[in-house]
Amino acid sequence: MLDQRAAFDVVWHSGLFLKLGRLGVVGKLLRTLMASYRNLSCNIKKNSHVSDSFPIQRSVHQGGVLSTFYYLTYVDDLLNDLENSNLGCRVLSTKCGNPTYADDIALIALSPLNLQRMVDIVFSYMNE
Repeated sequence: MLDQRAAFDVVWHSGLFLKLGRLGVVGKLLRTLMASYRNLSCNIKKNSHVSDSFPIQRSVHQGGVLSTFYYLTYVDDLLNDLENSNLGCRVLSTKCGNPTYADDIALIALSPLNLQRMVDIVFSYMNE
C-alpha cells in the first residue's frame, strides 16, 4: 500500500489543468474549473497573530466533490506507467496490479523483484 501523506495537498494547479485539457476537458468547462482555483490565498493564524496572505498554487479543495477526480487525473500518468509495465498481477486478461481508490494505491505483484520494479516506477515518477 502506498501512503501519500496529504496527497491532495501536492496537486499542482497548472499541471492538473494541463492534464484535464489533454483528457478533453476544454472550453468553458475547463475555464470554469480553472476559475475555481484562481487567485487562492491563505493566512496562518497562531494564537492572536495572523500571517500575511500568500498564494496557494497546490492542493485541491479538501472534501470537494471533484477532489478525488482531480487527484486521480493528476496521477493518471503514474497509474498508466504501472499498468503498462506489465509487472503487476493479472486475473485472466485483466490487469489488476495497482488498484486505486481516491488517494490510496496498492501495488500487487507475484514476485518481490516485480514489486520492487513497481516501487521504482513510483519513486521515479515522484522525483520528476
